Amino acid sequence: MDALITKDGVETKLSSLGILVTDFQDSSPSVYANKREVTNRSGYIFAGAVHKAKKITVSGLFLANSAYDLEEKKDELNGLISNDEPFYITKMLPTTGLYGFELPGQKTADFNLLAIPHQAYKYRYKVISENEISYTFVGKTDAGLLNRFSVDLTTAELPFGETIPKTLNVTNSIDYKGTAKCSQLEWPWIMKLTSNTSQSGNISVKVGDRTFIYHAVTPLANGDILLLKGVETTLNGSNVNDKTNYEHFVLTPSASKKITLTTNFKGSIQLLNFVELYK
Repeated sequence: MDALITKDGVETKLSSLGILVTDFQDSSPSVYANKREVTNRSGYIFAGAVHKAKKITVSGLFLANSAYDLEEKKDELNGLISNDEPFYITKMLPTTGLYGFELPGQKTADFNLLAIPHQAYKYRYKVISENEISYTFVGKTDAGLLNRFSVDLTTAELPFGETIPKTLNVTNSIDYKGTAKCSQLEWPWIMKLTSNTSQSGNISVKVGDRTFIYHAVTPLANGDILLLKGVETTLNGSNVNDKTNYEHFVLTPSASKKITLTTNFKGSIQLLNFVELYK
């Protein structure tokens, strides 16, 4: 197992620092329920719920050649993980079979696992380390000083796993494989409408059960671009909120992994900064 840390566009695998990740545990996100009591009434009145945070624990082993080398290894880990700004972490899994039905790190030769090819999982977490990294000296071996480390991470913004943002071309439906809702009010994805002809009147776009309407008092021309951002709509860069119904879109998980899109708009439709969110 391995972990990929991305900071300011720079990617660093823990294995590149000589660290063998033995465990990468990610919890389900915690849920906060908004509820209130009513006098002389049993139970509560439920007023909605939101996901709050997700916990990730990464632990592993590393070798140091000497006490001086040990301190340098700790400095590298502290500099990489103990930050006052969030960073991304991605679980990496081996492309080969299981570790012979044993946990990685159980055998003396297990550091050979650092050479096994790994691939990044389909989503990553934006996290911050709120607690100190735990270091434990295990003992001296023929290979060097064996140490164990563990760090607890908490999601810094959305309490979900996030795929890498991309641009998605869509027509009659949106492919969405995530397990959590992706609202334009929580993640800044944009629907880009590029007109290919003159069109006027009410232009509508329906995604799931939400319908956006733009009142094209002045006809759209070929090449005009509408950007539907959820909190703002622009036409060729100018705000046109006063000509809309102020609707935003939510990508909702479904059994079919598809969300219906219906529109009378004539032109191409793209989703910018599109991600899939996972609980």
